[in-house]
Amino acid sequence: MAAEPSEDRGLDRSVGQRVRALRLRKGLGLRACAELCGRTEEWLRQVERGEQRLDKLSTLVSLAGVLGVRDLGLIVEERLQGMTCVVSDGSRLRHEAVPAIRKVISMPIYPIETISEVPAKIESMRRRLTMAWSMWHMSARPYTALGGVAPGLLTDALALHRTAEPKERRKTWAILAETFQLAQRFLYCVGEPELAARAADRALLAAEETDDRLLMALSAWTSTMAALGRSEIEEARDVAECAVHHLEPELSSSKAALSVWGSLHLFTAIAYAKSRRPADAWRHWDRARDAAIALGAAHHNPLTMFGQANVGIYAVAIEVETGRSGAAVDRAKAIEVSTIPSSNRRAQHLLDLARGQLRHRDSDGALASLRLSETHSAETLMFSLPAKQTVIEMIEASRRPSPTLLDLAVRARVIA
Repeated sequence: MAAEPSEDRGLDRSVGQRVRALRLRKGLGLRACAELCGRTEEWLRQVERGEQRLDKLSTLVSLAGVLGVRDLGLIVEERLQGMTCVVSDGSRLRHEAVPAIRKVISMPIYPIETISEVPAKIESMRRRLTMAWSMWHMSARPYTALGGVAPGLLTDALALHRTAEPKERRKTWAILAETFQLAQRFLYCVGEPELAARAADRALLAAEETDDRLLMALSAWTSTMAALGRSEIEEARDVAECAVHHLEPELSSSKAALSVWGSLHLFTAIAYAKSRRPADAWRHWDRARDAAIALGAAHHNPLTMFGQANVGIYAVAIEVETGRSGAAVDRAKAIEVSTIPSSNRRAQHLLDLARGQLRHRDSDGALASLRLSETHSAETLMFSLPAKQTVIEMIEASRRPSPTLLDLAVRARVIA
């Protein structure tokens, strides 16, 4: 067998040194980093020594994601020979309702005839928002359900506010905040992070006009979700922690405030987990768990889904994000999926579980979880980028993918 050219060996060592430096900068141990990539600790050790070449694009992209790198040149600069290679989401699926929502958010509402009976219209809008949230949580096709009503809700809420008398503006500001919160949730879930951030900003600005501490905190929760969707981890953490502090005077007298406070702590925990700071993540998770216990087993926040079941789901997600797939699978065993009153949330939990199972070398379990997730909400599987990546990893890891896996890949829009 011909010896490998010394030049190539030198390039592999340079690549390995960069990987090690980036890993240490993120504060990741060998085992956690390797598990997050879906590989073994020994494989990563060989990469860092220059004994294992990064010659598979999917592996390189996965490693770059774990290390927080978008420009692949930071890892394999010489091998790109001067070309630029940036990880992009250009191939993602786009929901058909997005253009209509983008138009409503982008276009100003010009003066129109004054709407009569504004108080009645406000109450009608509240009923429509309640119905929309109910459809989102209960429907097997939540993205279709919400996408079908969100553009009309935004249009009507903006028109109502534009024509309301000054004495009615506080209530219409509240309607606007709640409507933009709903739009943000939809946009976040269908993979539109920039547009979701615009909706979150509009929700927060509207909430500030009401002087309603709870509504402002809910809009901050929405902003935190949008920041997480853009991988702006520090921003997400800062917004959530500020809102937590803002809510504390209300906790002793308001169960609603305690619920939102707990929701904010869960997002803070996820932000710390994504930063590979498990101790801080679990500290905030503990506070959320205590709040959920205080609120009782029957409590579920209609907007954030905060409750004891949701706290358990976040524990699984934290374990997955911090590279403890075995612990994630163990925690998932204690969760009764049927107690989660949201089809989208049930599906998302099962997708997180599938990621943990795959990293734990349980491909059969991961496939079963993906298929079960699909039964709760096929749209969640279709629009989830981590779910698509999980399916791709399973196909690449198999010399002969099963028909069941390939059929699932078609339905998830991973392959045509």
